[in-house]
Parts: sequence; C-alpha cells; structure tokens
Amino acid sequence: MISLGCGGALVETALNPVSKLPELAGSMAFGSTVGVVSRLGASGRIVAAAVGTSMTIKFVYDELSANRWSKFGGALKDAWQSADNMDENIRTTRESLGSLLVDTAIGYAGMKVGSLATSRFAAPEKLLSDAVSRSNRDGGAALRSLQNRWEDPSAFKRHAEGKVDLITYSQPASPGQPRGDLVRVETTPEGKVLLAAMDVEGHGIKAAKKAVSVHAAIDQVLPLTKNKSASDILSMIDGKLSSQDELSITAALMTYNPVTRSLETATASSQFAFVVRANGKVQQLDAKVGGLGLGTDMYSSFPRGNEVIRLNKGDTAVMASDGVFDRFGYGNAKGFETFLKNAGSDPQKIRRGILSAPPPENGIDDASFIIFRPLERTIDL
Repeated sequence: MISLGCGGALVETALNPVSKLPELAGSMAFGSTVGVVSRLGASGRIVAAAVGTSMTIKFVYDELSANRWSKFGGALKDAWQSADNMDENIRTTRESLGSLLVDTAIGYAGMKVGSLATSRFAAPEKLLSDAVSRSNRDGGAALRSLQNRWEDPSAFKRHAEGKVDLITYSQPASPGQPRGDLVRVETTPEGKVLLAAMDVEGHGIKAAKKAVSVHAAIDQVLPLTKNKSASDILSMIDGKLSSQDELSITAALMTYNPVTRSLETATASSQFAFVVRANGKVQQLDAKVGGLGLGTDMYSSFPRGNEVIRLNKGDTAVMASDGVFDRFGYGNAKGFETFLKNAGSDPQKIRRGILSAPPPENGIDDASFIIFRPLERTIDL
C-alpha cells in the first residue's frame, strides 16, 4: 500500500498538475533558492538547515490543513492490514507520504536548476569559494568551469577587436583537468588592451585553486588600472592574493595602447615575454630587472622592471609559460628565443611551431601562451 499510495501521488500530479501548481511552484522556488545559495558558497550546515526547515513546514502544513499525518499514523496503527480499508489507506498514504515525496523530488530538481543556472550566469568571482570547496569532491570540475568562463576566447576577441591580431592558448598538463596556467585579455579604463599570461607553481587542483584566485584579483584591480604601469598592475594583483598556500606565480603582463602603439611589459620570475620584430630580430622584454614571483607578498618589496617599447608594422609580441619554452630545451629560455628567430614574426607560424614541438623530456606541464601583433590602422576618407 505504501508503493501504491506513493505511486498514486506521482500519477495524480502528472494528470492534474494545475491543481497542484501552488504547492509544486513553492517546492520548486524553495529548491531553486537553496541551489543558488549553495552554489554561491553557503556552508553545508546552512543548506542542511534550510532543507530541514522546509520539510518541517511541509509536515506542519499537511497536518494543520487536513490532519494528513495523523490519519496516516492511525492507518498504520489500527487498520493497515484490513482489506476493507485498503482504498482509504492508499488515499491516506497518497496525501501524506506520497505528497511529501513528490514535493521533495520537485524541490531537489529546483536545487539542481538553481545551482546550474547560478554556475552559468553568476559572476565568476562570486562562485570562487564554492568551486574551491567542491574541488576535492568533483575532481576540479567547478574550477575548470570557472577557468573556461574567465578565459572565454569570444570575450578575448571582443577586447582585442580592432586593436590587435590575437592568439591565445592554455592547456592543462592532464586533459580535462583544471590548470595552473592562465591567460587573460581585458580592456583597461583608458582603452588599452591588457594581456596577461601567468603560471602557478605546480599543476593540478592545488595550482588551479590559486589560478582562479588570480583571475578574481584581476577583476578587482581592473577598474583601478587607469594611468598605471604594467608593473604597478602586477603589484596591485599581488596585493590581492593570499600567501598562505606559499605557491609562487610567474607572470608576464602587457598593456598595449592602440593609438600610440606603446607596449608596456612587466614580468615576475621566470615567465618570459618577447617581441619579434618584422626583420626577425628577437628581444626579450623586461629581461634586465624582472621581478620576484607573485603570491608570496614579495613582488612589490624588491626591484621590478617595466619596459616600454613601440610596436611597429609587422612586429609580434609573445608571452609563454615554462610549459611552452621547455619544449625547446628544459629550463632554457634561449632555446625558445632561437625558435622565435627561426620562426620570424608571423603569429600563425609561431603558434604552429609551439604546438608541433615535442613535450619536454621532464614531463608534460600546463602550457600557455599569448601571441599578438598590432592591426594596421586605417584612415576613413
């Protein structure tokens, strides 16, 4: 009779959804709300308390409105085995336990809908704590989803459109896993193009946790970057990062002014940046001073460079992590520089050369690069 009563509740809901609409809508709305707050980082205790409160309200409402649970309890105690009361027992079960199960299922569906919608539409920085907390349970899936949103190629294209010809690439050491490397393309308040390629120490979930915090830090400082040098911006990002995990971040950050063609470059630790001139000459940018890595509260405290050059027609700028230049000789940036000299300034030829190079002998690492060159400015007649 339990199964017949619960099954009857499902059938009744399917055949007469309008009559159940207020109750179902309430369950869906409540479940969606719980799903939203859960995805936004609410603790498990809060979610559990919300679910418990919802079920208590359901019990109380059913009892006060029609004595449904009293009748169900009475049926269990007095007349459950009586064939004469079978129809009544089924009806009583349908209106109490069956109704509860239907509402619970709708509420659970609402939680999934709310959670998925939030993960898709909420600002990525709002989802950071949830993605980090989920990482040990979901294998870093939420972290990877955030990284893909922050590193959306279509968004990069919008920021670069009409200013630079852009190629970006970022891949994890293990396919399908979150990555410790990150790339970013944005527009500064004064209309410059900001380009950053960074590499968190190590790889896998631990490095990815730090990488998404770097993305969030970039979001926080971007509105404040007007009239700031590339080195100042790196320092501002560093100031937003926690140093508790002791993970260092190598970084290269450039700002490009499409009007003056001025390119500012600042690097931190062993992230390398180059310009390949149209004549094939290769120059490593910010090579004399550079700076210490980010994420350890030390970048701003020691000397740091900020090189300014002008990009001319046919010049190409390149930033790459060690997962890229190690393909041309482990720990040897000169090998990558030699590759650039041989490849010349054609962005597509550089991209193909990097991707066709064999993995480094010491093992595959996260790999990222940004390649760009200024677009030719046209004059409207």
